Amino acid sequence: MEDSINSIYALKTSVGQEKNVARMLARKVKDSGIEINAILIPESLKGYVLVESSSKIDMQNPAIKVPHLRGMVEGKSLITFEEVRRFLKPEPIIASIQKGSIIELISGPFKGEKAKVVRIDESREEVVLELIEAAVPIPVTVKADQIRIIQKEAD
Repeated sequence: MEDSINSIYALKTSVGQEKNVARMLARKVKDSGIEINAILIPESLKGYVLVESSSKIDMQNPAIKVPHLRGMVEGKSLITFEEVRRFLKPEPIIASIQKGSIIELISGPFKGEKAKVVRIDESREEVVLELIEAAVPIPVTVKADQIRIIQKEAD
């Protein structure tokens, strides 16, 4: 349930340092009197941390000064709970993959290789691929979280 006195702020961080910023921020504000109720690090939103607070966040406050924290998103005053809701239950990556898509493997023995999606097994969250640069097309089965979509392309 949304509390009307709480506000959600988007804080800019260095990419890859979101968890460190969240930990340091939580530690520093505990004794400062700033009320931070929740900190969210959305997987799909690189370089940002969402903070729910009942007090106004002032970037000039020394308690907010932590390494890798670059500032606050200006322009739009507050983020609504409806905008944050999609980060709380992200869509599984398998739902966005289509047969014929060109992907890049991001982990495993074929890391960095490009491949074409041949078949999708949604129940197991696995994808069967054919490596593009292989001399002989060999089907390779990997978990859906080991790939990054480069080009969506349906057959």
